[in-house]
Amino acid sequence: MVNRFILPQETISIFQEQLAILERCLNDANPQDEVTAEILELANSRQISVIQLREEFRQFQDKVNKLTKLHQGLKDKTKQGELANLFSVKRYFLFKEIVDKYWYFLSNPDKKEAFKTMTLDSINVYKESIIEVGYELYRHEDLYIRLESLKHIIQSLIKASVRVNALSEAEINALDLGDITPQESETMLISLASTKKWDQVYKNLA
Repeated sequence: MVNRFILPQETISIFQEQLAILERCLNDANPQDEVTAEILELANSRQISVIQLREEFRQFQDKVNKLTKLHQGLKDKTKQGELANLFSVKRYFLFKEIVDKYWYFLSNPDKKEAFKTMTLDSINVYKESIIEVGYELYRHEDLYIRLESLKHIIQSLIKASVRVNALSEAEINALDLGDITPQESETMLISLASTKKWDQVYKNLA
């Protein structure tokens, strides 16, 4: 259920194309080329060289590749219980790291729609899950852990979406999210996903 917000293949392909363009810029940086000009503008706006920008993009791509492998590995192994939850939590926070650190690679107009889609999809998953389980979320251990992780991601996506003008403040307010402040830290969520003594842990937190 919570897998729908993970980067789609179409978005990953955009990233790969962008890296190829960066490589071309290093060999033949022609400002007259529209796409090359966008890359140079991004480097200038961040006050770094194209070489530095390429290195950042390689790091970005490495993170995306790792996220894709984690997602595929979780599907292939179809593990259950705490191990599946631990895989999911680590994957969610890797996704959050990508959004927090590399949001500017989605700032071009043709990539904003992908960012907007990821944000709205994650919000829809969150809302649908809350409606499904009602106010007794604490009775659904796995879902509690995953939705707490999802809160962290939603906050990062909203912040980045506003930065790149994929969503306006008015559009965010219209979503009527209420309070989506995470109650658990990344460290605690990993701990909860790793333990088999959920009831005891939750009682201690209550």
